[in-house]
Amino acid sequence: MVRTLLVAGLLALAAAAAQAEEIPRTLSYARVSMDAEGFSYFADDEDVFEVKEFAPPAGPLGVAGLREAQSLVFTLAEPGWKGDWHPAPRKQFVFMMGGAIDIEVMDGETRRFVQGDIILLEDTLGKGHDTRVVSAGPALFAIVALPE
Repeated sequence: MVRTLLVAGLLALAAAAAQAEEIPRTLSYARVSMDAEGFSYFADDEDVFEVKEFAPPAGPLGVAGLREAQSLVFTLAEPGWKGDWHPAPRKQFVFMMGGAIDIEVMDGETRRFVQGDIILLEDTLGKGHDTRVVSAGPALFAIVALPE
């Protein structure tokens, strides 16, 4: 009995340690960027979490990518919605909250984004990007506009 409990306890500790190792120490996101001529392309970026006093008196938290924000809006796009080619109206983060979309950029690359993905749209000039909802249900977004 004691041996069984000890083994079960060790397995629980090992599972907890494995989960702790899976916690990311960086925040990764895709960027839809553009060159000087307004030609859009994908790039990948990440912010590193740093432990800081963020919300005292609560204890320190891992903080990554602290930025000023201009506004927040939630949007919903129905299945089959197509955005056609368009530039981003402003530099903005898009947080995928549900559904799935495909984004194509001018160099021909297409990427699929699903719940939990983060996209930084920086292609504010030129032809921009093409977006379409590819999920069976609607795509839900939280969009955070960044200051000019």
